[in-house]
Amino acid sequence: MVAVSHLPGADGPLRRVAAGSVGPVPAQARTPRPEVVQLAARWAELLPQASADSAENVETLGVLLDRLGAALAAEPFWPLAARGIGADLAASGFCGDRTGIVGDAPEDVLPGTLRLLRDAAPAALGFVGPSQRLRLVLALDELAAGFAGALRFRAHQAQEDLMRATLRARRNVERALAESEAHYRTIYTQGPVGIAVATLDGEVVDLNPAACRMLGLMETPPLPRPAAAFVHPDDYEAFDSAYRRLVSGLPDTMSIDVRFAALGGGHVWGHVTGSLIRDSAGRPSHLIAVIEDVSERYRLRTRLVEASSRDRLTRLPNRDLTEQAVRQAFGPGTARVGLCAIDVDDFRRVNEAQGHAVGDELLAALADRLRTAAGPHLVTRTGGDEFAVLLTDPEGVGEVCAVADRLLESLAAPFHVGGRWVGVTASIGIAEGSTAVECPAELERAAGVALSWAKAQGGGTRAVFDPERDAGEAARFALVAGLRGAVDREQFRLWYQPLVGLGDGVVRGYEALVRWEHPEQGLLGPGRFIELAENSGAIVPLGRWILARACREAAGWAPGPDGRAPYVSVNVSPVQLPEQGFVDEVVSVLAETGLAPHRLQLEITEQAVLGDEPASMDALSALRAAGVRLALDDFGTGYSSLAWLRRLPVHALKIDGSFIDGLRHDRPDPVDESIVGSLVSMAHALRLEVTAEWIETEVQAERLARLGCDQGQGRWFGDARPGDSVPGGPARTIE
Repeated sequence: MVAVSHLPGADGPLRRVAAGSVGPVPAQARTPRPEVVQLAARWAELLPQASADSAENVETLGVLLDRLGAALAAEPFWPLAARGIGADLAASGFCGDRTGIVGDAPEDVLPGTLRLLRDAAPAALGFVGPSQRLRLVLALDELAAGFAGALRFRAHQAQEDLMRATLRARRNVERALAESEAHYRTIYTQGPVGIAVATLDGEVVDLNPAACRMLGLMETPPLPRPAAAFVHPDDYEAFDSAYRRLVSGLPDTMSIDVRFAALGGGHVWGHVTGSLIRDSAGRPSHLIAVIEDVSERYRLRTRLVEASSRDRLTRLPNRDLTEQAVRQAFGPGTARVGLCAIDVDDFRRVNEAQGHAVGDELLAALADRLRTAAGPHLVTRTGGDEFAVLLTDPEGVGEVCAVADRLLESLAAPFHVGGRWVGVTASIGIAEGSTAVECPAELERAAGVALSWAKAQGGGTRAVFDPERDAGEAARFALVAGLRGAVDREQFRLWYQPLVGLGDGVVRGYEALVRWEHPEQGLLGPGRFIELAENSGAIVPLGRWILARACREAAGWAPGPDGRAPYVSVNVSPVQLPEQGFVDEVVSVLAETGLAPHRLQLEITEQAVLGDEPASMDALSALRAAGVRLALDDFGTGYSSLAWLRRLPVHALKIDGSFIDGLRHDRPDPVDESIVGSLVSMAHALRLEVTAEWIETEVQAERLARLGCDQGQGRWFGDARPGDSVPGGPARTIE
């Protein structure tokens, strides 16, 4: 038998049960709350001895309620503390004779107690929050276990008494044997727990009345009967394995929870403790099983599991159940899996404008439509306004797209919630693949990525995951991650491309072009990372580094044939120009490097000025006043008016290369030639210097010179080169 010290609650009332000296649980000095007293009175009405000394009973039950409240409030929370309360309830005398298991307690003492405490204890004890209700469910589970454990201990004790009486009967007179048999019969017929007798071959030969009532039987069924006839099919394998081990004699006693088939359908959970009985020669003779009804405990556990896996508002499976369903879909027998990730567009607007109550009503109605549109496929709620639909064995991505279209169509009509009509749209990300090559986590990630693409399109649409596009975005993400520390790791280099006078072929300046010496991808041009740097904010420290390095290197360039050292031209991002302190930063760099202000040209774009025009215009005016050259880059591609251009305090225009490309052949594009000629004339009328980009042939250079263009830049005059190879002298001249 199990030692008393190892039983639940054995350090308190159960030890007193074993000693045969259990009395009522003593009341402790306390000031009871009225709510607790009222609940204790209701509890006493459920118990068989409530009519006798009811005041004492109410006080005793009040002590148990106080202990339950203390256990619920304890930090850290320890559910097992409630076992002692259940054990003390069983040992308190409310459930029959305190010295044995014989009693007249009704069978619904424990279920009635659990129902009462589950419904009324939160308010009486002041625990009404969701987390505290969850604590109560766990504590009641342990209270039931402690109550049942005490009864089971009493049954085990009686069984042990029976064994000892049987042995004494073999040694004593028939009178002692008759008394023992009478005692056994009383226990067997009147005990509150089920008892079954079975053969070593698995045949049930006897059931006591409590076991019959547990199975919903009005009388003992025809016996003998195989034990398998009483056990639920899903539990028979485990039951049969335990039965065989017990028959083998190793061990002599074992316990298992199994479901028994009940009369009229359904099942009853029973905690079975089986013992192997041996004859006088020590050979296995038969089995005796004590069966305790633990159905209420399992019902509580089932409700707890359901509450943790179901969304309270929509009653849909939650995110945990979604992930579990996706994993199961990748099991044997499934070839392909599809997943639709759904997000309601701008749902926050509904909560802010209509209130959270209307928002909750809308989500519930939306879930109903999605469930109807999805048909046989699993619909789950994965977040506040996020849902998912899982398809097993779809006929390719086309079927998944068809389901997604039905989902979008189901949301097209407005919802009548909160007494008004509310219209919403949703974005859907679609992922579909083979279970042989994909994995659950990758499928969920792919659907999430596709969802972000759909939302980027403006919402109200769907997007299908594309591995190639994803790989490109992943590569860009890796570059963005590396950008943040690349300046500190000194991974950037400056290359310089000459700016040449078209009239004399003399180098007037060099444009600083940044290169990234990536540790894994090699040397990267600005087209690979400048836009990423602007979007991520990394352009600010990078632009600061480019300006300082370009000025420092330009300060050491030698004068050209005209006796003047070339200037350096640095591009300024639209993010940098309106920043407070940018002008001071430029002036400080010039002072630190010793570069004359007129030898620094800052190239800006129309976008940089229009983004924050007042701040940008102030910055440009201050830079011009400081003597810095200013050039408007990519001119001709924007929407600048002549009046706006007149107000810009710039020195030069750089005509976008798209207009220059039409001049590269012997027979130029007449439209491009006219546009370039007009731009040059207009710039000269405004006293602005003109530079043409993308000059790649001698024909282009000669034609631009005839049109009056001042400077040229492009491969014809030389590609960009590292700073240490800049000569500061003439480039290719024009014959």
